[in-house]
Amino acid sequence: MPRTKSLATLIEHYGDERVFKPRAIKIPSVYKILNREIFNNQLKNPKITIRRMHGALGLFEFNPYATKYCYRITIHNKFKNFQEFVEILGHEMVHYYQKLILKQNSAKHNKQFYSFRKKFKKLGLNLKRIYR
Repeated sequence: MPRTKSLATLIEHYGDERVFKPRAIKIPSVYKILNREIFNNQLKNPKITIRRMHGALGLFEFNPYATKYCYRITIHNKFKNFQEFVEILGHEMVHYYQKLILKQNSAKHNKQFYSFRKKFKKLGLNLKRIYR
């Protein structure tokens, strides 16, 4: 991964031609960039896991009864390219924002969710409900 804080540079580095497999040590740097650029560093660091999933590329979970990790983002272990990975991570971060900052009972694809489309577009990313 290049030494940069620019999301555009990372997307250009990885390209859109090859498959991207996220690794646990690389995710925090992308999370940090998205948190800074889209959410003004308002989000805390949740537990982020990587696993193979059927029917989804990402998942946001919350457990109000948990003692240590109340919020968890799960990411699929394989994406068609780096940009798709960033879009999915950002998508799940919007759900996290809805729950943590907006205090919504359920973090759904509603008006507040889609209010982030402009910020995603400025970074060259898409925010949508279904990917692929």
